[in-house]
Amino acid sequence: MPAMQAATIDAFGEGQRRLLTLLLETKGGLTADDLAERLGVSRSAVHQHLTALERDGFVAKNVLAPNGGRPGYGWTLTEGGVHLFPKQYALLASLLVGALKETLSSADVVRVLRALGEKLAGEHAERLRGKTRKEQIAIVAEIMRELGYHARAVPDPGAAVPLIDARNCVYHHLAAEHREVCELDLALLSSLLGGKIEHVECMVRGGESCRFRLREKSPTSRSRRS
Repeated sequence: MPAMQAATIDAFGEGQRRLLTLLLETKGGLTADDLAERLGVSRSAVHQHLTALERDGFVAKNVLAPNGGRPGYGWTLTEGGVHLFPKQYALLASLLVGALKETLSSADVVRVLRALGEKLAGEHAERLRGKTRKEQIAIVAEIMRELGYHARAVPDPGAAVPLIDARNCVYHHLAAEHREVCELDLALLSSLLGGKIEHVECMVRGGESCRFRLREKSPTSRSRRS
């Protein structure tokens, strides 16, 4: 069965796809008998599908509004089930960034994107508190995985701490069209780790991955400020 976070409707068999589509089209929900009749299959087959889909969080059993009799039970899509169907987030994001660039200067667009990255970092900052630098970088890679990146902490030859290697970009096409978008990642990482982030390799610029290195403040610079 497809993992809930990464699944799409195309990952399911024909029977489950048809069942999920029926529930998408019927917001009020359908009983198992309704589903069996509309799909032209046995009630037992429907229950097998529903059991698996409920287990994975794509459908839920709810009380249906009474229709002249006692309330009955039917099935509806969960939020996870709705998200199985195609979305055009990439198109919307491209339109929004394009609109920003029409009304703001490039520097202002960068400031907006960095502010978004810093806001996102604030939602995860507590997870890094009290950890060593290596532990923090590993946690940041974990946060990036939760956001959809195939990211990991890898050794950085000659450096005291690892760098972060991401083998995908969750908005690659958007970043290819609007290079300023990379600033969101950089602000996220720099805010979480409290230092300057060097974007040492970038897929948009032809790299095999996106690599991010933390540039620690030198002891000299710290002592001057203290």
